[in-house]
Amino acid sequence: MTDVDAAKLRALALALLTQGEGINRRSGQFLGQLVGETYPLSPKQYAWLEKLAERAGLSDQFAGLENVEQ
Repeated sequence: MTDVDAAKLRALALALLTQGEGINRRSGQFLGQLVGETYPLSPKQYAWLEKLAERAGLSDQFAGLENVEQ
């Protein structure tokens, strides 16, 4: 994962946490981990993040994130 990818991921997670709508405790913990320390996402985590972004209307920020573990 490049520094640019990490910054995009961190910004999206922070935006989702700041908005706070529809974020439960488990989602908040996941997003908090991404803000604190970014890491390559598993396919399941990537899909979860996409779903959270869509619900919050932040699909445009999610577009272009390609840091799924292969």
